[in-house]
Amino acid sequence: MLPIMAVAFLVGVLPARSQSDHAVAAANPDGSYQLLSEDEDWSFLKDPALRQDFWDPIKYIPLRNGADDWYLTIGGEAREVWEQIGNDNWGESPFWNGYFNERYIIHFDVHYGKHLRTFVELKSGLNSFRIGGPRPIDEKKLDFQAAFLELGTTAGENSVNLLVGRQELEYGSGRLIDVREGPNVRLSFDGFRLKTKVHSWQIDGLAVRPDLESWFLRQCAESCSWLLGCIRNTPHNRWNYS
Repeated sequence: MLPIMAVAFLVGVLPARSQSDHAVAAANPDGSYQLLSEDEDWSFLKDPALRQDFWDPIKYIPLRNGADDWYLTIGGEAREVWEQIGNDNWGESPFWNGYFNERYIIHFDVHYGKHLRTFVELKSGLNSFRIGGPRPIDEKKLDFQAAFLELGTTAGENSVNLLVGRQELEYGSGRLIDVREGPNVRLSFDGFRLKTKVHSWQIDGLAVRPDLESWFLRQCAESCSWLLGCIRNTPHNRWNYS
């Protein structure tokens, strides 16, 4: 069987920012956690005066003397959720199905200067006590959630970056391309992504296929040949698909 391939051209318009906005951003770097860990930038922690959080020592680990753009970031996540479903199977099940989901993720983000980067993320999704056993979205033991090589120019308003390997994708509301955060097992994609930023425009080109968990889902995906699309992000952060 030929692997499913998805190709999409994603066009985004990012809100324009004034020089004063850039000055404020420089003075107050973004230290928030992102839905996609690969989008986090902890390079500002090279300044010891900005290290305030308990985990800051592992968010920026210098790798080369005299080169502050050679560094390693270590991060992770632990999520434990008890779920209980009633009237399962359209009311045919005469019992409440309760189960315990666990998700553990750890990632290693290595920057080799300004033009080369590797990102590796491991995951393990576990399910316990579910009557009928775990579903594909409930359990997937130790596996790669992401493992890609990124080559490109420096980040900024004008940049081009190529990502090769397994990666997470999230665009707009996630109705078309989504990381699937709700279930216990997140979704990732294998393939290529070209990220381009030109001033306030963002253009992403994709050639990817989903990393699916079961034979049945793979057969369903095989029925889709190609996905062509265009996504535009307005200044009001509203994504339009075509």
